Amino acid sequence: MFELNRGLHRSQDLEATGAEFVRDIETFVAGTIAATTPASTPASLIERAWALENYTDWLRWGPSGMPLTGEQIAAHAEAALTILRTAGWNPSYTAGRGIRDALTHAQNTDHRFSGDTRMALDWIFELLIRALTGAPRANYNDWDQHPARQVEEVFGLLTAAAIFARTYGDPAPAV
Repeated sequence: MFELNRGLHRSQDLEATGAEFVRDIETFVAGTIAATTPASTPASLIERAWALENYTDWLRWGPSGMPLTGEQIAAHAEAALTILRTAGWNPSYTAGRGIRDALTHAQNTDHRFSGDTRMALDWIFELLIRALTGAPRANYNDWDQHPARQVEEVFGLLTAAAIFARTYGDPAPAV
């Protein structure tokens, strides 16, 4: 986020810092507006994404060998969404408020999430982006950082990932 304590030595520094401040405000406001607008995720997008994948063990077993549930994966996506709605989405490297950063923060602050839930979300994001764009491969981090990306799209992807996980992931064991 914008930092007032930077050393401003030239008028160009002031202009660049002011431009970054304006972008942070616009991004935060857009995130606040998007947070109050319900995301509409067409079921057809979720179904198209599912149809792209033939091997689905990654949705049931993490790389650590531990079992996964759809609810665990969905909760990780929703935690990242909450973080971005609160902090404001800004995927630039210096700001550190993109999808990847939010997933990491959620993983570091909630014991329910792990590299396993994050890896499953990597796959889900790829499938959703491929279903949306028609691309043969996609990387969510590059998608997130694309200059044309809008905050509503980012929130929509996280929401769609949670729906996907709950729809196709294993149910939580009965307690």
